[in-house]
Amino acid sequence: MASKKLKTLLIYKYLKDFSDEDNPLSSTELINMLQADGIEAERKSIYADIKSLNSIGFEIEKTNSPHKGFYMSKRDFELPEVRLLIDAVSSAGFITPKKTEKLIGKLESLVSKNQAGELVSQVYLD
Repeated sequence: MASKKLKTLLIYKYLKDFSDEDNPLSSTELINMLQADGIEAERKSIYADIKSLNSIGFEIEKTNSPHKGFYMSKRDFELPEVRLLIDAVSSAGFITPKKTEKLIGKLESLVSKNQAGELVSQVYLD
């Protein structure tokens, strides 16, 4: 029973960390990620877990383009909002460089890892 609960939580984590509209995760990819964490799963159980996650308010969409899979369709912050916040933190002169780096890392965790790679500060500091 514990591994079933863990499986659902891990699926949520994988979708949160690695999926977005341009980078959906297929059920096969989710199964392989689970296996890497020592959890066995079948395709039908993946669908059931995603249905459960949707039923409690997480918005996980199924798509066939760019390839078949699932992704988190709603996040607390959209990519442009996170970019704006990163630029604001980067330009705040009263924040130390070390604290700036930590805050930017936290802000990047609000979007998928693929999207975080696109977040380059647009602020030039002299």
